Amino acid sequence: MPWKPPQRAGATVLIWAGYSLAERERRWTAARVNAAKAGFDCIFVPLGNGVDGRYLTQLRCSSMVLPTDGREPIVIADRSSRNDWVPEPWQTSREWAEPMSEALLDAGMERARIGVVGLKGGKATHVSATDGVVNHTAFSEVMRRLPNAAFEDATDVVGSVRYIKSEEEISFIKQAVAIAEAGIDEMVKLARPGLDGALFYAAVTERMLELRTEYYPLAVSVDSITVRKPTRYMNPPIGKRLESDTLITNEVNAISGAQLIQECQPIVLGRIPDQWKPVIELQKEVFEAGLEFMKPGTLFGDFIDFANRFGEKRGMKTSVFMHGCGYGDDGPSLGPGSKGERIRDLRMEKGNAWVWKPIAMTADERIQFVWGGSVLVTDRGGEVLFKRSHGMISIT
Repeated sequence: MPWKPPQRAGATVLIWAGYSLAERERRWTAARVNAAKAGFDCIFVPLGNGVDGRYLTQLRCSSMVLPTDGREPIVIADRSSRNDWVPEPWQTSREWAEPMSEALLDAGMERARIGVVGLKGGKATHVSATDGVVNHTAFSEVMRRLPNAAFEDATDVVGSVRYIKSEEEISFIKQAVAIAEAGIDEMVKLARPGLDGALFYAAVTERMLELRTEYYPLAVSVDSITVRKPTRYMNPPIGKRLESDTLITNEVNAISGAQLIQECQPIVLGRIPDQWKPVIELQKEVFEAGLEFMKPGTLFGDFIDFANRFGEKRGMKTSVFMHGCGYGDDGPSLGPGSKGERIRDLRMEKGNAWVWKPIAMTADERIQFVWGGSVLVTDRGGEVLFKRSHGMISIT
């Protein structure tokens, strides 16, 4: 008998869910195929891995058992949640270990080889979560209830599906890009000396929320262009005012269809100093050269080395700086100067989407310039998905 939750009062939890049933079938089928190739009897998305749970169910909080033999999955959802993808989930409130265990037993997995998604960091997803994202207490109880089953990491089973975007996903990425562009337009409209920094931050956030992005904090700095290491704010910069030489750096994030994107567009209140211009030009060169390099089959190790060495020919420095678009971590997560040890043998594929924002800097690293946004890998190389012209915007 399927596990049944105790009767509790509670409101239905609604979440935006705009993907088609065809997209659901694409994701489930691809995950099943990958799992079967890896020798798993099912994949198991446990409590804690809300990202993959949402990817496979469009529910805010869920757990899933997806058999590889084609049977329907068992989905556990919280507080009366349901949608078109999962019209009849098992429902729970606060208890997760028991229904997750019963779901695996109900699916006949007592002695199965179970692939646990999110147990460890992957190459294509959860790249920054070395120790995984699984709720340890609940998962330990599941393992206790199924002592004869083998639980092994399967993060990349689902990760490789998320890594390559479908046409529906790309359409939502483009919608998110348009929202971020509107946020930057609002910045340019408002940015003037004397403006309160917190009001500036709030107005840009409001504009993007009006356009129906899911909330994701805006990151900005609003210090003088002469400051070598400006303060980065992910909340309104209380007590700061824009001045005549303020350099506004930003990470403008937007989400549509659960696809997270970002644009970076520096703005200076005043003229662009001459010493910045060669750095801006170098950044344009490495950005465009990187697009040409982004072709299916390219290894990330080769791409990283190319980006990190590009500036040497100009007597300056450049650095790779990029991360995945999508559910937050679909693809590489490469900070400044990264060598990408864990993903050097990962191939770029047609349909990859990420934020490409390389850094250019003077030899002494006193001047650093970052600009970029979301790009899509095609057979011809990287395709820019945003419309903004390269460079620093000067407001005089």
